[in-house]
Amino acid sequence: MDSFGLIKPSDASEICEKCYYICYAMRFQQNFKNWTSGNDNIDKFIQDTQLSAHEDVREVLEWIPYDRLYNIKYIAKDEFGKGKVYRANWIDGYISDYEDDESLDSESKNWIREGCN
Repeated sequence: MDSFGLIKPSDASEICEKCYYICYAMRFQQNFKNWTSGNDNIDKFIQDTQLSAHEDVREVLEWIPYDRLYNIKYIAKDEFGKGKVYRANWIDGYISDYEDDESLDSESKNWIREGCN
């Protein structure tokens, strides 16, 4: 499979031929079909950050559906007075790593998250 510049080896191993590593970008790419912001430009922006995460997930953006937030509080209007700024807690927390236990099949593996509330 070759899309977004990533190449999965024909032997179906987990090593990306672009970075020669068990690649986070490949894992994000496999999940693109499972989420959308509803805006193609925003989706592409988020996906581009995820596709640059070959070995590091600390600077990746994720789309967070509203139903995954709680304790949502209004803070202020934006500087142009047209939008509002809110703060909230994220139920799932941020991605810190990927479960890479070789004894698990690929469907049992998942992102490891921290800061869950």
